[in-house]
Amino acid sequence: MLRFLVKNQHDSQEIEHPSGPFEFGRGGTRDGVPRCVIQHDLYVSKDHLRVLELEDGRVRLENLSQRNPIRLEDGSAVAVNGSRELPPPIRLTVGETTIDIDRPPGDSGERLLQTLSTPMPRRAEEPRHTSLIDLGQSPSPETLAHWFETVIAVQRAAAGSQEFYAQTARAVVTLVGLDRGLVILRRDGRWMVQARYPEDSVSLGREFSITTLDRLERERKTLFQSSKSSPNPSESLQGIEAVAASPIFDSQDKVVGAVYGTRSRFTRHAGIGIGSLEAQVMQLLASAVGVGLARQEQETRATRRLVQLEQFFPGDLARDMERNPHVLDGQEREVTVLFSDIRGFSRMAERLGPMDTFRLASDIMDRLTERVREAGGVVVHYAGDGLMALWNAPKDVPDHAERACRAALAILADQPVFDAEWIQRLGESVRLGIGINTGLALCGNTGSKVKFHYGALGHAVNVASRAEGATKQFGIPIIVTGSTHARLNSKFATRRLCRVRLVGIDGATDLYELHSETATQEWLEWHTTYERGLALYEAGNWLEACRSLHTLLFSEADHDRSTLMLLSRATAALQDPPKTFDPVIELDRK
Repeated sequence: MLRFLVKNQHDSQEIEHPSGPFEFGRGGTRDGVPRCVIQHDLYVSKDHLRVLELEDGRVRLENLSQRNPIRLEDGSAVAVNGSRELPPPIRLTVGETTIDIDRPPGDSGERLLQTLSTPMPRRAEEPRHTSLIDLGQSPSPETLAHWFETVIAVQRAAAGSQEFYAQTARAVVTLVGLDRGLVILRRDGRWMVQARYPEDSVSLGREFSITTLDRLERERKTLFQSSKSSPNPSESLQGIEAVAASPIFDSQDKVVGAVYGTRSRFTRHAGIGIGSLEAQVMQLLASAVGVGLARQEQETRATRRLVQLEQFFPGDLARDMERNPHVLDGQEREVTVLFSDIRGFSRMAERLGPMDTFRLASDIMDRLTERVREAGGVVVHYAGDGLMALWNAPKDVPDHAERACRAALAILADQPVFDAEWIQRLGESVRLGIGINTGLALCGNTGSKVKFHYGALGHAVNVASRAEGATKQFGIPIIVTGSTHARLNSKFATRRLCRVRLVGIDGATDLYELHSETATQEWLEWHTTYERGLALYEAGNWLEACRSLHTLLFSEADHDRSTLMLLSRATAALQDPPKTFDPVIELDRK
């Protein structure tokens, strides 16, 4: 059986593997071989390392990567497509991830259950227990239990709080049996006392030895003085007989502080120095502080991450994503993308001035965001007077196209609210253009490690943006593409406008007007007449197309720019028939 400890800047895993081959890489399991998937290291190959325990006890390391060697602790490497056989323990590095390979400690077997002493109360003040100095080298089971409960009490305190450090300093005296305890942290290149016990004790001169702490930082080991050692002269002058110091490590294995204790030659324990058992318990306390600080750092990162997520997602969805952060990794999904834009915003800004322009944009974006979220969407980007929203990412939303269309109609329904607030100052209505498209996109953190930004990239996003731009040319508030329309299942009143080539997009795209969820009989008749005229135009029957479309000009329903554009093209084709007719309309603007 082998044990693997896998650690990088973002993650830590401990795995026990009973037998057979075991692999490491960024890709998923292959050929049924168990695998540790390393998600947060871009320098790890899809298939990087295979490990196999041999019969003679050695471990075979096989480099599966096609381009990256595996670095060993002694400076050597396992070359690309190469292998090495080594006895454990082994430390190696793949990408920026460290892997320790060893065997787990042996199982001690079953034991008869016996009654132990009552655990230490949760809020015990100063329980009377034997310290190390009082019992020598043979602690009883009850004393051992007390030691561990003291360490647990340290960890129970809020990491990073003054109580956390104060309990640690107190344990150096009450548990280890030294005369003075300190918790010292390394900040801005200086060693600074964070807590001391006893708090009212008076120290002549410096409370700690910088020489000792610098050596501790350099050697990364617990240092202590036995009875045969001599303190340095400055400590001797202060009455210090012996010193013990143990390093505190952060989550990146860097020395960030020390648990520090001293024994005085003016107390009843003078002359005995500090033994190895006392130093071991000091090291245990320092480990407890390091674990606490790592927990605090992890909780701080989690809180910061949750705050970032809640800027984009409703609270319950943000918490789900926090529990499964891998959804932020790039993944290809079918999504529905919505782009919106305020028409004539630059002209409005000139009339309003800076303060009112910001108020207008903020008012509109607040309402648009609310409508998107009500429909289960995610606002992923604001750009001046524009907004981008997403459905079916990061969580599955089966009816994502329908939800996006309902959000667009709800946004349009807010028009009277905008006008009531702004029409007098603007001298015109606030008009919006909305484009919607459905397709595959790469979704995840499109920002950087420093500045988080959830979003989507790809062809589907570009087409949605162009559909929003097409609303300006057709004079239609909401345009959806054919891929979105195909998923609506006739649940909305729509009109096929035409087939177009969008700027910068290969191929042709069908554009549809999204009118409403339900429509009047009058609108349905008008819609039927328009689509009949469009079909005649696309078939090259331009005369009949003109006759059909002309009826819309004299009907009670308002004709729109799309009707006039189509009628104009049919008339032009009738007047000057093209040699090769292409019914697809070229749009020359974004």
